[in-house]
Amino acid sequence: MIYRDNRLKALLWMFIGGMAVLAFALIMNEFSSLPKPEAKKPVTSFQVAPPPPPPPPPPPKPKPPEAKPKATPKAAPPSLGSNLAGVDMGLGGFGMDSSMDDGLLGDTSNVVMTADTVDVAPKPATRTAMEYPKKARELGVEGHVVMNLLIDEEGRVTAVKVLESIPEGTFDDVAQAGIVSWVFKPAMYQGKAVKVWAKQKVRFTLN
Repeated sequence: MIYRDNRLKALLWMFIGGMAVLAFALIMNEFSSLPKPEAKKPVTSFQVAPPPPPPPPPPPKPKPPEAKPKATPKAAPPSLGSNLAGVDMGLGGFGMDSSMDDGLLGDTSNVVMTADTVDVAPKPATRTAMEYPKKARELGVEGHVVMNLLIDEEGRVTAVKVLESIPEGTFDDVAQAGIVSWVFKPAMYQGKAVKVWAKQKVRFTLN
């Protein structure tokens, strides 16, 4: 009877021991199947400093003042002289007034100068008589013609412009035809003869 009890106890302990071994094996199996934690990789962090701001642009250079072209004085247009001296030619009531004035058009090498710029103004040297218009004489008409003359370096009249005619158209042709035959002493500038515009007034009067 005692032997039988001991045998049962031995079987019981064997059973308990086997169950303990099995439980231990299961627990170890569970631990071995768990995933191993990954080793953390070292992380290096850095900050990029922003680039420095660009330097401010240099102030614009001031523009140099533009050189203004010198204004060339315009030549004064020919104007009537205020001092007209009458010259009696002894031609039966025919008289002439002379006044020299002109316009500057260039330099002394090829020039038409003014009375203000020449050293010596031109003067009539030879004056031919002008015929009094027959119709004007018959009608008793008197008048005058003011002309602008271009006198060259030799004193010859090379161009004529009628500036004033009273009565208009009565004495123009006679005055222009007669004045081109006149010879003048040329205008002088720095010892050289120069071209010049000169005004000449011719009066037609009856005694």
